[in-house]
Amino acid sequence: MFSPQEDRGAMSPVDSGQLLALLSLLQPKHETDDVLPLDHYLWLLKRHWWKIIAAVVFCTALTAIFCFYVTPVYEATASIAIDHQLPSTAIGQDSAPTETGNLDDILNTEVRIIQSDPVLRPVAEQYHLLGQKKADPLLDQKKTGPSQGQKKTDSVEPMRAADGPVELPGLTVARIPNSLIINIVYRSEDRNKAASIANAIATSYITRGMEMRARASMGSSAFMEKQIGELKKNMDDSAKALAGYERDLGLINPDEKTSILTARILQLNTQYTDAQNDRVRKETDYQALKSGDSAALEVSPEAGPLAKLDEQLHVAQEKMAVVKTVYGPNYAEYKRAANDLGEVERQYQQMRTEVARRVQVDYQEAKKREAMLQQSLAEAKSESDQLNANSLKNQQLKQEAEANKTLYNELFRKIKEAGINAGFQSGTIRIADEARPQLHPVFPKKGLFIFLGFLLSLLASIAFVIVSDILNKTLRDPDQARRAIGAEVVGTLPSVRRFPVHSRILPGVKSHRRAKARVNWAQTPEFYEECIHTLLSSLLLDRSARKLKSIVITSAEPGEGKSTCAAHMAAASASRGKRTLLIDADLRFPIQHRLFNIVSRESLTSAIAQGRSLRQIRQPVGHTDKLDVIVAGAASEHMCAQVAVIVSELLAEAVLEYDLIIVDSPPMLFLSEPIQMACIADGVLVVGRAGRTDQRAVAAVFAALRRVQANILGLVINRADPHVSSSYKHRNSARRYAVGIPGLQPGLRRG
Repeated sequence: MFSPQEDRGAMSPVDSGQLLALLSLLQPKHETDDVLPLDHYLWLLKRHWWKIIAAVVFCTALTAIFCFYVTPVYEATASIAIDHQLPSTAIGQDSAPTETGNLDDILNTEVRIIQSDPVLRPVAEQYHLLGQKKADPLLDQKKTGPSQGQKKTDSVEPMRAADGPVELPGLTVARIPNSLIINIVYRSEDRNKAASIANAIATSYITRGMEMRARASMGSSAFMEKQIGELKKNMDDSAKALAGYERDLGLINPDEKTSILTARILQLNTQYTDAQNDRVRKETDYQALKSGDSAALEVSPEAGPLAKLDEQLHVAQEKMAVVKTVYGPNYAEYKRAANDLGEVERQYQQMRTEVARRVQVDYQEAKKREAMLQQSLAEAKSESDQLNANSLKNQQLKQEAEANKTLYNELFRKIKEAGINAGFQSGTIRIADEARPQLHPVFPKKGLFIFLGFLLSLLASIAFVIVSDILNKTLRDPDQARRAIGAEVVGTLPSVRRFPVHSRILPGVKSHRRAKARVNWAQTPEFYEECIHTLLSSLLLDRSARKLKSIVITSAEPGEGKSTCAAHMAAASASRGKRTLLIDADLRFPIQHRLFNIVSRESLTSAIAQGRSLRQIRQPVGHTDKLDVIVAGAASEHMCAQVAVIVSELLAEAVLEYDLIIVDSPPMLFLSEPIQMACIADGVLVVGRAGRTDQRAVAAVFAALRRVQANILGLVINRADPHVSSSYKHRNSARRYAVGIPGLQPGLRRG
């Protein structure tokens, strides 16, 4: 009898968290390249196309139902233009165009004003919105913001209690970037109501602005009227104080008198300086003359006649000198010359005395004149200081009177301007475009929503498939196994849906069951056997390795198909004429007795418990003497601990009789006997199931085998199916080789 491909039975449950933690510690590190080719992802989409289509159809249908079920919402927009350069008043300082500051701050302030309670409350009262909590329970989810190209600044939440600030649901105030336009957007289930409320809010905002300006102007006017009476009284008091002060001092024109006195002081100061200079010069001459210096007389203003007499004196002296040389004292010429010289000397001395007296008189007069001018200058300065003090106080009184008068006139003008500006309607804020009822709702946009539902569901489905494949850490194909765990894959076994009742596993026994028409040969027992023969050839004909006499076949976990693989490998070896022995060493979950339909009391447990020999416990199968099987038998925990020792003894005995010995070992994780068997056999073959066995479990098995320096033959991927990996797509070409096999793929041409 032949059983299904995977082993029957299951291991005792183990906590998955502890298992993965242990596997992560045992997993070896490999420098691998996890980049998958593009055709792998195309294969993924082709494999899961029906799931993707189902998800897309479901999500698109759900979106369509939502769009047709939900109540439509209409949107109306009123545009307000703000011209910051237009005057806000008719007359006055603000009536001229002026440049403002930051326009963004100005527009944001206006947006806040539009959302304020004084603007919204009249509209809410007019349209009976004060009692509403929400205009539509779906409005918060339906809001899509302002129109394209607009910058949303705020969205009003559902209105609170009536005694709090009014907040209209469905209202959005937005400004258009790089412009002076503010859009007031209102949404409602009634298209006419949406337009009316948007226009009403715009009108209320403009009216509120005009009322605020008028109220401010009237308030300023009332305040200024209170102040103008006090200013008038101050102006009259300052004028009276100025007139009384001028009357008390007798000042007719203090400014003119100050100017005359200043000119007189300047003149006296000049004369005083000249007198000082003249006195110094004359004092110098007088002191020089007084000291006997004749040079002072020569530079005095009276030196002219004295110079003439001095010249005459020199002439007379020269003449006397000449006469002395010619005549004696008794001559008349001598006496005449002596008389002339004496007369000239007398006149010279007389003139010299007169000049000295005049220098002294001039010095005395200059000194007196200097003293008089000094006294006059001091008196003029004293009078000027007094006049300046009086003039300063007079100027202060005059300035105070003028300031009070100017302030009074300015305040009076402001009162008149405030009265005029109170009735002025400025054009700085105006409605640029009134809201009109829209024909099409803004929510839901059926075409857009259905398209987005289709597109997003398609992308999400594809992403889910790809992410699921990326997160899938199970064995799938040889390339992935080499990249992930660095294991050499020596063979792949196909997935067989169902084996016939009479298996061809037994040499000389052929199946009498006719296969169904158009069965894929890549999923038939025949193709499975071909893969077994290929695997066996790759192991036994490897010239680079030593000749194998014993092989331990194990797996990471139960249910991987190791027992089926061991049975078929034993049968394939026997079909080649090799003496083959198959030992079922999996005492916990034996299965070889079912595969070969063996009913015997002698088993491996007999060798453990009773010391039976190899000849006593082996069972021949089929119609050939090339294959013997040792079934496991009923075992206990004590026997499981001793199975490795017995298998070692059996191998030592069987290697002399058999060409190949295959040991069906228990799964390696958390069991000790597979490790012991791996150490005594010539090689270890690890079987993993495609799409089920975790990569970390296989990596842990390989790490354990490398740690004990076992001879690892490689990894066999069982149940390799095109639905598990794109690497098995080429197996569809195996259909061509099914031509000529009865019942398989009729009508196919030969390759």
